[in-house]
Parts: sequence; structure tokens; C-alpha cells
Amino acid sequence: METLPLLSMGFDGARLQATRHAVSGRARGQGLAGERLEDFLAAVNEGVVNAVQHGGGRGRLRMWRADGALLCEVRDTGPGIPDVVLDTESLPPCAAPGGRGIWLMRRLSDEVRFSTGPGGTVVRLSMLLPADAPPAAEPGADPLADPVSDPGADPVAETVVETAVETVAAASDGELREGAGHERTGRSPRGHA
Repeated sequence: METLPLLSMGFDGARLQATRHAVSGRARGQGLAGERLEDFLAAVNEGVVNAVQHGGGRGRLRMWRADGALLCEVRDTGPGIPDVVLDTESLPPCAAPGGRGIWLMRRLSDEVRFSTGPGGTVVRLSMLLPADAPPAAEPGADPLADPVSDPGADPVAETVVETAVETVAAASDGELREGAGHERTGRSPRGHA
């Protein structure tokens, strides 16, 4: 069951930092912390960056809580993701033109779903919340209601890109196991539960 959005905002290349900051504040406010928070932020960042780079230069992000999980949807109006990219399970080689962001999203979130076609792509990321997560707050009570007017530095959000790069490097060294059977949905092989 979907609840009221915790965050709903448009983004483009100039608003990536503000978007990361807003997502970080909302996720932290819902009880994500530590590695779980960093993983969720890195996965969302990949979705947002992919929308800017490959999906028409801008998109829309929506975040909400449902059934004990934090969900984030990234929507763009680009040409869609080719099936060959979505069907690839292994880390694409360095020389490949893309696919590493999708690979990361699948490993850093508990679940990811892709809906894509010539009219755009919707990526829905899900991260289970801890059992002791605070109850969902009313969106109007959130001090970060306007993320663009609050561009202050967020050390967790600003390490998102570094975390993603380290994850790819760790995978190259064999630290991460390959997941099985993602099709259009993926679950993290890192043991998030």
C-alpha cells in the first residue's frame, strides 16, 4: 500500500546535488543509516544520473514508504533502455558503453524494477526499513520540503559517487557475488534483508 509521497521533485543536470541532498534527508528521516543508507543513495544516484545522461536530460523523482520499505521512483522521457542492457547480469566490461549503473542499482538496493520503452523509463528502487524505523512523518512537517532552497552540504549524499565507484572496484576484485534471475526485477546479492 502506497502512502503520501515523502518527496516529489523534478531534476536535471544542474540539480543533481540538491536531489541527492533531498533523498539523503528523507531516507535518513525514515530510519535508514550506515551502509544501508549509503547503498540506497548510491542506487538512487545511479538512476538519476542515468536519466540525465541517457533519458532526455531531466526527470522526475518520487519517494514514499510502503509495506516496511522505502521506495524511490525515477522517471524520464528518453528513448528507453535496450533489452540487451537490462538482460545483462554480469558487470559490463570497462570498454562497454553503459550498463554499469543498472548493475549497481541491482546490487545496492533490495529490489529494483524497470519499466521502459520508447516513451521513457521508470526505475523503482526499494530498500527495506529497519524494524525500529520511525513512523512515516507527514510530508508537510519535513524541514527539507524545498530541497532546492536548502543546498547545504550533506556528507553522506556527497559520498554517493565515491561509494558507487568503490563498489564497481570491489566487484572487479570479486568481493560481490553475482545475482541470479533479475529479468526486469533485481534483488541485491549482498544480503540486505
